[in-house]
Amino acid sequence: MLRDVELIVPEQSRAAHRDLEIRDGRIHAVRAHAAPDAEAGAPDTAGRFVLPGLVDMHVHYPPRLALGNAELWSLLFLAHGVTTVRETGSIDGSSLAHRARLRAGELPGPRLLSCGAMLDGDPPSFPSNRRVHDAAEARRAVAELAAAGVDCVKVYNMLSPPAFAAIRSEARARGLPLVGHKPHAVPFEAAGIGDLQHFTGAVVVDLERVARQDFRFRDWEGVDAARIAHVLRVAREQGIAFTPTLVNARQRLRTLDPGGPELDAADSGLRHLPRFWWTAWRSIWGPAHAPGEEAGYALYRGRLDALSAAAWRAGISLHAGTDTLMPFVAPGSSLHGELAELSRAGIPLEAAWALATWRAGRALGIEGLGTLAPGAPADLLLFRQDPTRDLAALGSLDAVVAGGRLYTREWLDDALARYDAHFRGALYDAVLGGTARLAAGAFAPRREAE
Repeated sequence: MLRDVELIVPEQSRAAHRDLEIRDGRIHAVRAHAAPDAEAGAPDTAGRFVLPGLVDMHVHYPPRLALGNAELWSLLFLAHGVTTVRETGSIDGSSLAHRARLRAGELPGPRLLSCGAMLDGDPPSFPSNRRVHDAAEARRAVAELAAAGVDCVKVYNMLSPPAFAAIRSEARARGLPLVGHKPHAVPFEAAGIGDLQHFTGAVVVDLERVARQDFRFRDWEGVDAARIAHVLRVAREQGIAFTPTLVNARQRLRTLDPGGPELDAADSGLRHLPRFWWTAWRSIWGPAHAPGEEAGYALYRGRLDALSAAAWRAGISLHAGTDTLMPFVAPGSSLHGELAELSRAGIPLEAAWALATWRAGRALGIEGLGTLAPGAPADLLLFRQDPTRDLAALGSLDAVVAGGRLYTREWLDDALARYDAHFRGALYDAVLGGTARLAAGAFAPRREAE
């Protein structure tokens, strides 16, 4: 029982002096506060602000070769109030086994939804993506993903139009949401992807250069006011939602910075990651970026900001997602960063909170997720201060309730300290640092020759 709290559902309701009862992982009842005798062992929650748990709509879990890091990822999500995540593509498929452990209650962590392997063309954008050559292979790939119990299907840059069309058709027939990148060879207007990541599709790619894995910064020069208006008009007509991942664009600037983990101590997620991630990120992404590219990043970020703000003003669905596992995008803290980036781009802070709570729950089709109504999942955050007024109040998080289980700040901090002692020692650095360098070639994106 949470007693005498203020319940906040962003953009919907505020109610002070309420008692909230939890049973069997769900909110059982919400009542006006009464003052009964103190319940033995009950937490003192008087005056706390209670919000729905945060939802990160675009994450990637580490591969199994990063020993123990999936467990750390889940703990860091919880420690930052992220109680649901959607993994938009698993590097090696291991997140499905991790999802099973989370669902069984074997580990502390968020509700995990996963798309399984990313489906791509040949050659793929990333070596770890599953190659799909034609329509027959496409239907077989989706059938195998469905049999594995995935929650969505993720498509990627290099798919051919016939393969992509078959994936889309098979996913729809099986009731699996289609998310991902618009394939380069498929026109934006004809893609029919209900949930586009990173505003792929806004950029018009020169098909003579379609062999490359991604855009160049200068491609975003063409995303002017007219192009933005066109993209949003199509999105409105087709019911397309976007996950901008603004924090990813911000954090990838760190690939240009030679500094190490000690410079990231202020980030409450990065400071708990094993040091080998700095080696991995620079080994994989460093060759793609060179000093002097700050202007390119500024152009890219400016266009993403403009698209995000214009989409929000037009009433087009946006999701709060981060793209964790990308360089310096840490689990948990990066969603706090995404709220800040959405606000900086011109979306009111409470509206950004709505994107990361009940609007995400509605998009995922999970009844009650992101609300504080009876029957809703008991995924709750307890703050000493109201973070919908000022994001600085995120630091006042006292406790997290995930699936009805209470995790106090003290418990979370102690658990992270134990992970620090293991993951940030010399032996782990030596073993995994070498592994990170060896694995860089396996996971690095394919480059286009200039």
